[in-house]
Amino acid sequence: MRRWIQVAAAVVSLLLAAQIARWAGLDRAVGVLCLTSLASLVICLRLGWRQALVTASALTLLTIPAALSQGDPAAATLLMALTAFALGVSARWQSQQFYWLMVVSVCLLITNSPLPESPSASELIRLAAAVLASSAFTILLQSRLVLREQGSAASPLFSVAHSWRRSAAYGLLLATTTLVSTPIALQHHWGIAGLWLILAPFLVLRPFVRDAWKVALHRSLGTVAGVLLVMVLAVLLPQSLPLQIPAMAAGVITVMLVVRRGHPAVMLMPLTVTIVLLNSNHADLMLMADRRLQACGLGIGLALGVMAIAHPIEQRFQIHQAG
Repeated sequence: MRRWIQVAAAVVSLLLAAQIARWAGLDRAVGVLCLTSLASLVICLRLGWRQALVTASALTLLTIPAALSQGDPAAATLLMALTAFALGVSARWQSQQFYWLMVVSVCLLITNSPLPESPSASELIRLAAAVLASSAFTILLQSRLVLREQGSAASPLFSVAHSWRRSAAYGLLLATTTLVSTPIALQHHWGIAGLWLILAPFLVLRPFVRDAWKVALHRSLGTVAGVLLVMVLAVLLPQSLPLQIPAMAAGVITVMLVVRRGHPAVMLMPLTVTIVLLNSNHADLMLMADRRLQACGLGIGLALGVMAIAHPIEQRFQIHQAG
């Protein structure tokens, strides 16, 4: 019964996020709002409703500069670098894995904005309000219905896992990858494929470089499996079926795997399906899956290159500390 309550909450949250996009006259923002809703659900589930509300408010504030940065690679790169650094610092409390979907939302706004290149003030306000509304409803539903029925499963806050130096170094490592990936994605007009190029290093890198090699393998396997599943769906799904329906189903599966703390490769597979389906149509679904695979391969290659440079530095630092 508890699992069904969680599934129902996730489905209702995603459906309402899509409806909010239509109410706001922003049909192209369905993907962003659904991801925002999914991210709020995960944070509320694992860190509590207060942290989820703070994060949703921060994302709402970031929405405006993210939407305005399209067509300006320098501004977008700066925004992504600052976001990456903040995510890295959150590793001090081992909470970066819960905030990651919020970073996906920011990256999606930069690479595939639902607004025109020169949005009006009204459009910016409607987008920010829609982001806040979809997040707030999800948090309200999760905290009042699901957690009340199940008891809070939130992780203890501010349980220190890494030093400030280690967390800041991790943040700098993530920010460094965005200085390369974001200009490539925007200057070459990669669109939604640029999202995967920018995000791939976030999926691989870890506070300790030595821990990232196995993660790179798991993430690669999860991505390939997700892309293959999208290709199968591109053949099997009827043309009359809106892609948002299987996308929401995959999103619910992702939430359930997070709840059960599933294997990273297994969790990434439905997440890949969710994001690709939310930002595709039947005509370009196969093409989007292929671009997703190429962009992810390049992004993982970038992460491995950064790791190869950082690993000996990390080893020297550890030897110096031991001495």
